[in-house]
Amino acid sequence: MTLPDVSEREKKFLAAGGIIVFLIVIFQVFSWYDDFRREVRELSEARRFKLERQLIRLSRKERMEKRFEEVKKMLAGQERALLRGDKPPVAAAELQKFLKETASSLDIDVKLERTLSPVETGFYLGIPVEIGFTASTGKLEGLLLRLRKSPFLLMVSEMKVRVTNIRNPVDIYTTLIVTGFIKKPGGVKNRKGAET
Repeated sequence: MTLPDVSEREKKFLAAGGIIVFLIVIFQVFSWYDDFRREVRELSEARRFKLERQLIRLSRKERMEKRFEEVKKMLAGQERALLRGDKPPVAAAELQKFLKETASSLDIDVKLERTLSPVETGFYLGIPVEIGFTASTGKLEGLLLRLRKSPFLLMVSEMKVRVTNIRNPVDIYTTLIVTGFIKKPGGVKNRKGAET
């Protein structure tokens, strides 16, 4: 089978058609390649963004764990200033003994000692003890300074002062309510209900 002779004009038309088909195929290949590159770039950016978020979370977690450990150590240090004893009567007896010894070191004779009811203060119980004594203002000041510098976390929650002799107001009768603190008996429950 022989092909008929193709005229010069038809040859040009076929060449132009071939070039157009070739250009369409090239355009489709480049278009497909460009779409593929864009999808790969978007996917890689999404993965990079996800990885960055995970890294940020990890760094936050590490910072939070470090901060938690710091707070835990600080709390453990402050809890050393709590009264000894896990029950209010034991802690109150220790606080009374400490107050009496501190007062006697300043030649103050304690005439009144009374344990008051424990007070709820969040995670801790306040153990208030009332003492009464007659002393000069200088000795009272010395006692208050020693209470402030004591190894225990103490708070003077109430102070009443009364002059015993109006003509010679050297000595005053003072009543102090001093509160120390202990951990609540039975532990503190966390959010899940487990004791810590």
